[in-house]
Amino acid sequence: MPADPTVSVWEDDPVPAVLVSRPAPDLTAAWLAYTFPDPQPEAAEYQPGTPEFRFWVAAEALRRGADFWGRRVPGGQWQPGASLPVVLDAGEDLNAFYDRASISFFHGTLNGDTVYSGESADVLCHEMGHAILDAVKPELWNAASHEVAAFHESFGDMSAILSALQLPSLRSAILADTGGSLDQSSRLSRLAEQLGAAIRAQRPDLVDPDCLRNAVNSFSYQDPVNLPQRAPASQLSSEAHSFSRVFTGAFFDGLSGMLTARAADANAPTEEELAQMASDMADILILGVQNAPVVPNFYAQVAAGMLEAADATNTVYTPVLRAAFVQRAILSLDSAANVANLQASTESIPMTESLSSLAMSADHYGLTKPLLVHAASHARAYVATSAATHGNGAHEPASSSTAARAYVDDLFTRGRVHYGDVAKAHLNHGKRLRSHKLVAEGGAIRLHRCLFDCGLTR
Repeated sequence: MPADPTVSVWEDDPVPAVLVSRPAPDLTAAWLAYTFPDPQPEAAEYQPGTPEFRFWVAAEALRRGADFWGRRVPGGQWQPGASLPVVLDAGEDLNAFYDRASISFFHGTLNGDTVYSGESADVLCHEMGHAILDAVKPELWNAASHEVAAFHESFGDMSAILSALQLPSLRSAILADTGGSLDQSSRLSRLAEQLGAAIRAQRPDLVDPDCLRNAVNSFSYQDPVNLPQRAPASQLSSEAHSFSRVFTGAFFDGLSGMLTARAADANAPTEEELAQMASDMADILILGVQNAPVVPNFYAQVAAGMLEAADATNTVYTPVLRAAFVQRAILSLDSAANVANLQASTESIPMTESLSSLAMSADHYGLTKPLLVHAASHARAYVATSAATHGNGAHEPASSSTAARAYVDDLFTRGRVHYGDVAKAHLNHGKRLRSHKLVAEGGAIRLHRCLFDCGLTR
């Protein structure tokens, strides 16, 4: 009887280029299905650098990620429908994006060599993460909020990390490299090293010095309304990818502490224990997201929901996550200490309630009619707050209108809005990829999100 076919893939990223053999993925799987471009090469172990190799790197990583998240997605379907198209090379750009029609990847150059964003499992599972979160909580898509947009980017990075931990070989390698202490920089924390190097060659200050983004970082929560719109990678800004690092850092702190807390030998956790902890973290994360209302301080809401979920999953996790969120100032000391008493009376508040429309001044944005945006306006399930920048008190979150205005101002300033024909004055930012567009709606203009992208032109 012939052996099941295997394919050769990068374990995580083309840098450091660790090759492993994996069972050929089932491309006919109906649960969170994909549509891959034809012709599809026969499953085999191809040489790196060939189109066939790149195809199977993408197919294996995306199917592995979807299989991991699948049971946690209601109905097992993507937001756009039963199958999500995958565009493996959409043209020349150091980019990748999810736009509710597909997940698309590109190619660019680094020192004369071609870099394919769809050849990195980190990038692949990040973009898939956007699609997973959109399926779990679609009301986040159009919310005018820095924290909501940044959480979408953080979820992409968390998806890349948790999907990577589904590989036994990588789990063993990470435990060996870190001595069982995940809270240090490693291949697991360093996301998209090759793509980061390609961007760094063009814009040295745009990405982290060793990768695109490193989950091991020192960033703590600050109200993004008060942060600069852009900053070098060494600093925090309100831009979604930059601000995402706060929540991703807390998440990674939590991973490390959760592994130590649940291991039979805290000094020598096993790869099986690491796999179980990753699965538990995914459950806790999804429950936190599902229970969090869409409000301006979304980070604190998700964190409070995750603490409640941790109590129901394994109580040894709760103090670890509490410490991670407090250290990063995502939760104030008072909120973290009293999560059990934070939940408001929400029996009549559906977590999928529509976001309210907020009308904004036409003149402020050079438009012909008032601008309508979807404000982060849910009723709060948790009276949870982040910590104040100075001291241990609570930070009072911005109102939904203040948060929306600051977020939309940033979009226009950074050239992320496609004006179409509804503007009397506009800013010309050249060929920058637009994440949003303006659409006429009755006597007003609606701001719609088009996509989530890697944000390589910040």
